[in-house]
Amino acid sequence: MARLNSVLLVDFDNLYGAAEEDVVKNLPNWLLWLEDGALSPRGKKRRFVHKRVYWNLQFDKYRPDFEQAGFEAFNCRALAKRKISAGKSSADIVITMDAIELAMKTKKLDEMIILTTDSDFVPVVNRVQHPGLRVVTGGKETDPTYELFSQHADAVIHMAAFRSAFEYQRAERKWYQFKIPAPVVPPPSLQRERQSPLLGRVLSALATGETGDSSIAPELHRGASLIKALGERMPDQVLSKTKIVRALTAIPEFTPEYSNGVRPWLGHKNFAAMMRRLSQIHPEIQVKPLGQGRVEVIYREPGTAPRTPAAEPETRPSPAPMDEAETVLPEGLHSPA
Repeated sequence: MARLNSVLLVDFDNLYGAAEEDVVKNLPNWLLWLEDGALSPRGKKRRFVHKRVYWNLQFDKYRPDFEQAGFEAFNCRALAKRKISAGKSSADIVITMDAIELAMKTKKLDEMIILTTDSDFVPVVNRVQHPGLRVVTGGKETDPTYELFSQHADAVIHMAAFRSAFEYQRAERKWYQFKIPAPVVPPPSLQRERQSPLLGRVLSALATGETGDSSIAPELHRGASLIKALGERMPDQVLSKTKIVRALTAIPEFTPEYSNGVRPWLGHKNFAAMMRRLSQIHPEIQVKPLGQGRVEVIYREPGTAPRTPAAEPETRPSPAPMDEAETVLPEGLHSPA
C-alpha cells in the first residue's frame, strides 16, 4: 500500500509545556508511532517529506537529537526586548508561513501534521486545508482545544494518546498479515462532556423538524441552515469542502456519493451545484466559481455581503448653460429670427 506523503511541523515550545523533556527522550518512539500510521486514513503508513521543529533559544540544546532524527531545527527567538524578557518566541508566525508555503509548493502532498495544541493555529488549518490535503493537529482533551480542533482539522492527536506513544514499539508482522497493523490510538479518557453550539443547533433542527419554507425540500433547508450555522462561527473566511461535507453528514439524507440508491449532494449533480442551491435559500452563503467545476464558499454577515455593483447610468454631456434671455419653446417651434 502506498504511503502518505506528509509534512510534520512541531511547535516545540507548546509540546514541551505538555510533556517536558519526555518529548525529546522518547522522540524515536513517537516519531515511529506517526510513521506507522497513527490516526492516518485506513491506517496507511507515512513518509515524511519534511520534518521541522520550531523553538525558542533556550531549547536549542536539543538540536542534535532532532537533527539526528531527520528534522530541520529553527531557532525562532523573539526580536522585541519585552518579548525576549518574557520568554516569548516568533515560532507561531514562522510555522504559519512554512505551513502555507509547503502546502502550496510541495508536490503530491497528502497530509500536513501541525503538532501543537495552540488554538491560534485554527485559521492556519482552515487556510491550508483542502479536499486533497488533510490536516492533523494536537489538542488537549482536558480543555476546549481538543474539541475546537476536532471541528476544524481532519484528525486530532490528544495529549494522552501522544504520551502513550512515548512507549510505542513496532509490532511484529504475523505470517498471515500483509502489513504491520497501524498503532491503536486510545480514545480521550479525560475529555470533558461538551456539545458545540453548531452541533446542538443542528441536532435541535433535525429533532424538531424545523424546515422553514414548505416549498423547499426539508433536507435542503436543513443543509442551508447547517452551512449558515457553520459560517456564523467563521464569518468572512473560506469554508473548505472538507469542512462542509463533514458538517452535512449530520443530515441522514446527505451522501457525497451514490449509496443504496440515494443520490449524492442532496440530489444535485455535484458539490458546486448543491452549494449554489443552498446559497439561494440563505443568501449570506456566497458561492464564487473558481473554474474547472470548483467553487469558493464564504459566509458573510447580513448587511456586510458585498453586492455586485449596479451598472452606472450612461454619462451624457451636461447641457450648455442657457443664456438668461433665452426662451425655451416647445419642440417643433422656433423663435423668430
